[in-house]
Amino acid sequence: MIKERRRIIIDFEVLSKANFWICCMKDYKTQKEHTIINDREELLRVFNKNKDSVWVGYNIRGYDQWILKAIVAGIDPCKVSDMLIEHKVSGWKIDRKLHKIPLYIFEISDTYRSLKELELFMGEDIRESTVDFNLNRYPNNKEIDELVSYCMHDVKMTFKVFEQVYYRYEAQIGLIEYFNLDSSMINKTEAQLSSYILQAKKPNYERNYTKDFRIIDTLNLNKYKYIKNWYENYNNRDFKKYLRVNVYGIETDFGWGGLHSARKKYEAHDFIVNSDVSSFYPSIMIEYGLLSRNVKKPDKYKEIRDTRIKFKKENNPIEKSLKIVLNSAYGACLDVNNELYDPQQGTAICVNGQLLLLDLIEKVELEFGDKAIFIQGNTDGVMFKFNSKEDVDRYLEICSNWCKRTGMELEHDFIKKIIQKDVNNYIYIKEDGQIKSKGAYVKKLSIIDNDLPIVNKAIKEKLINNIDIETTINNATDLIDFQKCVKVTGKYSHVVYGKDNIDLKVLRVFASKSILDSAIMKVKPDGKLEKISYTPDRAFIDNGNIIGKKVPDYLDRNWYINLAKERLDSFIPEDTFTLFDYLDIL
Repeated sequence: MIKERRRIIIDFEVLSKANFWICCMKDYKTQKEHTIINDREELLRVFNKNKDSVWVGYNIRGYDQWILKAIVAGIDPCKVSDMLIEHKVSGWKIDRKLHKIPLYIFEISDTYRSLKELELFMGEDIRESTVDFNLNRYPNNKEIDELVSYCMHDVKMTFKVFEQVYYRYEAQIGLIEYFNLDSSMINKTEAQLSSYILQAKKPNYERNYTKDFRIIDTLNLNKYKYIKNWYENYNNRDFKKYLRVNVYGIETDFGWGGLHSARKKYEAHDFIVNSDVSSFYPSIMIEYGLLSRNVKKPDKYKEIRDTRIKFKKENNPIEKSLKIVLNSAYGACLDVNNELYDPQQGTAICVNGQLLLLDLIEKVELEFGDKAIFIQGNTDGVMFKFNSKEDVDRYLEICSNWCKRTGMELEHDFIKKIIQKDVNNYIYIKEDGQIKSKGAYVKKLSIIDNDLPIVNKAIKEKLINNIDIETTINNATDLIDFQKCVKVTGKYSHVVYGKDNIDLKVLRVFASKSILDSAIMKVKPDGKLEKISYTPDRAFIDNGNIIGKKVPDYLDRNWYINLAKERLDSFIPEDTFTLFDYLDIL
């Protein structure tokens, strides 16, 4: 069983011109570490001993697996590394021999962030090796020691990230075992695995035409029927076009993504209901036959959905695995490289999702008019403010009728208080005391998503417990709470700090009171300087390990206080706050 296989974290460093490579690895269970330096025989010994292990890495799918396979196959790993990095050739195209090497891999990269960025968030040392990776001679002992330390550091950081996303590994293993799939399926992405389970197969012709998507017939629109008519007009079936209209008192955009509608800088108390459609897109696919047409047996998708609902009620952990298949099916419809690719169906799902929610909003407006307030609409739900418990009960009856007619199912949060900046940034307190927040300013942070945590905490403390911004920030003593995580994109050549040029693409920046410190500037290819957003005019950089490090006297706390107040004001003016001091930050 694949569940019982050893998991080995692995990372390679290759100096192609020096004909030199290093492999570092760490056993996930025993935490034993091992380093191999330019020694094919030793790598073969370890590989043959661990053929049935799962090799875990950050970008292992795109890089490390091909270096490992090359060494095992007797192919020069330095040439393979050059093909992958310098020539941007996909590993499977380099040499057929690489395909003959059996290997179980698990990729933990999220494709959006590099490992260095996650190390930055975690407060770890993000300094690059001083050894030139274009070195054209064999490295000396000192350089080798530094490269080994650098490589093993990345392995340890990958280990920490794997701990944070281990639930993904468990869910994928659960799918493989539940559907009795071959162990090699661990190598697939979630979307690839889903398409395999659903037995999807692209036809031998292109499914690129999207204009003939179908609008469902259970809609019952009157006041807003013109919005449905807009979608039915073939001249509007262009992804560059969108419709902006007023819906129940809020400016609302209709187009080719989810519904986006919200009151700006809004606060409300009591008799608030947030209603989300349960498994919205999967439910639309099942109810209206909008699953990818590449699926041979659509009933299997419904069977998975029904089984997942049953398992969820029973607290069976396999429900999280089945959720992967359900949720991957929509995105895979729009992925040209996936067997589920069917953009016409994907477009139909998205458009009908917006119209279904519009239908519900219209019914609420018809019943309540100005005696209720439409707060927001998003991709899979809506939120309203009512005047009494009786009004909430009437709303729930409207929802019940809507569900019976459309085949959807709604889940309701009953809210004590909401403070909202816009549809993507809000925080609300449920009647049972639980807190939900969304958006860059107030979202729940983690060790691998940890930018300006003190500002996030200060805003939430003020909004929820009415604790002054100054109190929260002045009482914080850990340096990591004040880190501003900076990423410099490829549009810029490097960073300038005072008189120093910095070639790093990620930086950990702090506000400084010292007049000797300067701003952090990024340099365009033409040499023009540009200040990095949300960084102070005076800053200091600490790219070493700051875990447990305390705040120095020269940290400028006022910069963080002012930034927190600026962000707070984007939610709602301070003089309208209500004290919620009986609640704790989650």
